[in-house]
Amino acid sequence: MNTPYRPGCLNDPAQQCRRPDIERLVMEVLDDERPDIVHFHELQMHPASVIDIVSARGIPSLKTIHNYYDICPQRDLLYRGEERCYDFDGGTRCTECLSVLPPAAASFGERLARTMLPAWLYTRVAAICPRRRRVPYLAGQYLLRRRFFVERLNRLDAVHCSSPRSAAILADCGVLKSRIRIIPLSVKNLERITPKPLRGNHHPVVFGYVSGRHVSRGYRVLIEAFSMLDQSRARLVIWNMPRTGPLGQGLNVELRRHYMPEQINGAFREMDVGIIPSIWEEIFGIIGIEWLTAGIPVIGSDIGGIPAWLKNGENGFLIPPGDARRLAGAMQLFVNNPALIAQMQQRIRPWNTFSSHVGEMLGCYEDIMASRKRGK
Repeated sequence: MNTPYRPGCLNDPAQQCRRPDIERLVMEVLDDERPDIVHFHELQMHPASVIDIVSARGIPSLKTIHNYYDICPQRDLLYRGEERCYDFDGGTRCTECLSVLPPAAASFGERLARTMLPAWLYTRVAAICPRRRRVPYLAGQYLLRRRFFVERLNRLDAVHCSSPRSAAILADCGVLKSRIRIIPLSVKNLERITPKPLRGNHHPVVFGYVSGRHVSRGYRVLIEAFSMLDQSRARLVIWNMPRTGPLGQGLNVELRRHYMPEQINGAFREMDVGIIPSIWEEIFGIIGIEWLTAGIPVIGSDIGGIPAWLKNGENGFLIPPGDARRLAGAMQLFVNNPALIAQMQQRIRPWNTFSSHVGEMLGCYEDIMASRKRGK
């Protein structure tokens, strides 16, 4: 069964809480499989009530937080995709923020337009050419949604966060601190990565970015910052980007499509410094760990989970999110002194291997199940 929830569309907050047809399917799967423990990763394709179903069967359970969908229907705690949102004003800001989304019954063309156009432009186009009446979900419905999701998170045996910052955000929204387990992430891809040799003192300095045009990833900030640099001494390579023509007059920028996992060393070989200019509360920023494993210093926003692994002045630089001038200033440090790259390469410390991360998660499972047995 395909999910009834359309990504990028206006979905009913009540159905994100409860959905009988999906609940029945989950019950069937649990009765057939009889798992010893259930590990939730995403609820975007299920109602939060599936946690109740697992709980009612007495099955130990936990959830890994990959984004903020549990407290933000937009997933990223960004108001209309551009402004960080920490006070949702009892659901009022949710109503305003999500009003730019097409209804769940929207045509493919409408959904494509929402995906391709900036929020401000899509809003204007939708106002000029309205095709379907939007469902008027009220602020109170989003308030109930958040309360419902937080209550379900508190019924889990554990809520796995990968950084202290994401844990603090959830705790501020009512998730019990006693439920939260902080276990930093790692990925199997690290095993593929070969550390680069120390870089020489030459130009141009090559900066790399992989996160697409999303405003939340800081793409606009990056382009503005890079335009402030001497283009003869710096180059910017952007992966995961369609070749859509020049980005600006005279910018030394190359656009690349997505690289496959087996191509990761080739992609990283030509990169000197990685950039993560996010404006949203990044859950962790795993690409940064891949870069550090390859011996690539990182410039990243001082937000979300990034400061958990990026140490300012040691393996890179932290800059205020959304500040193009400060980002340009950090990039300029490497352009002025390329030898700084090798100095930071020597200060990079190995990250946890994927196998060690798996061991930590298995230990979390064992703790949960042992605690359940003691409770009996």
